[in-house]
Formats: sequence, structure tokens, C-alpha cells
Amino acid sequence: MKKLRIGLITVLMAAVMLTACKDGSQEKNTELAQAEKVDTSGFMKATLDELTIQYDPKVWGATDVGDSQGILRFDAFDNGVLGVSRSVEGMYQHPLDMVAMAKQIYSGYEGFEVLAEPTVLFVNGNEWYEWSYAYVQDGIKHVNLQRVYGKNYYAFSLSYVADEAGYSVNLQSAKDAMDTVEVQVPDNKDGEAKAKEFLVGEWDLGSSGYLVLNQDDTYTWYMSSDKDKANMHTGTYGCDVENTSLGFVEGEGVYLVLFPTVLMVEGQEGMTGSVKYDYGIMLKQETEGVYQMLNVNSFTIYDMVKQ
Repeated sequence: MKKLRIGLITVLMAAVMLTACKDGSQEKNTELAQAEKVDTSGFMKATLDELTIQYDPKVWGATDVGDSQGILRFDAFDNGVLGVSRSVEGMYQHPLDMVAMAKQIYSGYEGFEVLAEPTVLFVNGNEWYEWSYAYVQDGIKHVNLQRVYGKNYYAFSLSYVADEAGYSVNLQSAKDAMDTVEVQVPDNKDGEAKAKEFLVGEWDLGSSGYLVLNQDDTYTWYMSSDKDKANMHTGTYGCDVENTSLGFVEGEGVYLVLFPTVLMVEGQEGMTGSVKYDYGIMLKQETEGVYQMLNVNSFTIYDMVKQ
């Protein structure tokens, strides 16, 4: 699992760490613009697989990122970098989990501080999370405004980075570009529908409680088999019938991911330790009627019996 997380981290860092190391050639930037015709607003459009973004060519120039895959970079002609990244991961994504990984990385940097905690923004029908932070690199304090979006296996990041002194110069232009972003991510309806044929229902997890998975993508995990609502967590889930990262193809296992929204402990509402939990379920029964489910982060194994 560490390898999977590093894959996402690398892409995120490539976007957020595109500090203003300009090559000094704005003619080259113009030639490299992955853009269509200028529209009536004066913006140009760039495309990165399922994502499109429009930017002001009077402020930004597209920059060559070499062999880097899934990345767009736009350097401002005076100060700042606008970065876009896209990746397909081994597990379903949640924007707050992406933020948590970025925090873990940058917490080791000198002067790291969160300037604004993640908040939800709806942009062209999609739910993004925006946050900002600062850190010191090579003796210079940088400020980063980042937006992240995740849907099933797809992860996207938008970042505006500049030194502290010049951060405000192109901040609004960066936000204007981010506000144009449209993303059309393929769904995974076929894989989810097949997985639900196995998953939907009530599962006895023995001493670990009772898991109820509903057809409408909601779940409740009770801490005991008596379904005591005072001790449980509930939310939504995703699933699939194959997952190469977990090492199984269709017919061998089922991938399950829980996205908790409410945690109750002794009747008091709290917060779970993570915004998502990934599990692999092997379809080969351990004993008659007993399946095994593995938490791929903690390596905890649960025996499951369908009721």
C-alpha cells in the first residue's frame, strides 16, 4: 500500500511544488500552450485527459514539463505558478485524504503552516476542496492555494504557488482559471453493480460488530450485533469486483471502501480517524459461509458471515 500512496503523493507534489523556477523564455511558453482558440472572454483552453481549464494568456504561459505525465504547468509572466495534475490510483479517492497526505509531506518543511483549512467549493457541478498553506524552501517562504477533487480512482489537483511577497499579484487570476475547470470522470457503475450483488445485505463480523450495506450506497457499521445506534459509524461506500493493486481479478475478490460521515460512541457524536477505509474481501470462503475481509491500511482481518 505504501507504493500506491507514494504514486499519488508524487503527482500532488509535482503540482504543488512547481515553484517559480522560470526558464526565461516566454516565447517557448506560448508555443507550448496546450490550448485551443481564444474564446470571447479572452481565455485559452487547455486539456488534461478528462479535465479542461481556461486561463488568461496575458497572465500565464504554458511551460514544458518534459516527460512528466498527468501534469500541466503555467508560469505567470511576473510571479507565480499555476499547476494542474491528474492521476488514476489503485484505491477510490477522497479529497480530504489527499489533503491529509499533503499535510503529512509538508509538515516536515521549515515553517509549514496551514493558512486555511479545507472548505467545499462546487465548480461546474463537481465538489472540490480548497485549502491553503505556507512553507519555506531554499530560504524563501512560499504560499500555496490548492484545490483537490476525487472520484472513484481518479485524483485531480489544482495549485497556485508563489513567494509570499508576490502571492497576491496573480491570486485572483489563478482563482479565475480554477473556476473554469470542468471534469468528466468515467463512472464505475458496472463494477459497482456486480460488487453489490455480493455485498448488499447484513454481515455479522463477530466481535467486530455488524455491517449493513445498502443498495443506495449507504452503510452502517454497528460496534455490536444488537445494532445499538449509540455505538456505530455510518456514511457511504464504493466497491468494485477487481482491483489490481490488491492483486485480484473479477471472481476472486471484492474491493470495498467506506466513507464515514457520522461516528457515535456511547451516544456522543465524534469523528473517525480517517475519511475513508479500504478493504479487500476474498471470495474464497475460509470455512463454510465465512469470508475474510482485510483492512489494507491496518492489516486487520475480519471474518464475515452474511445474515
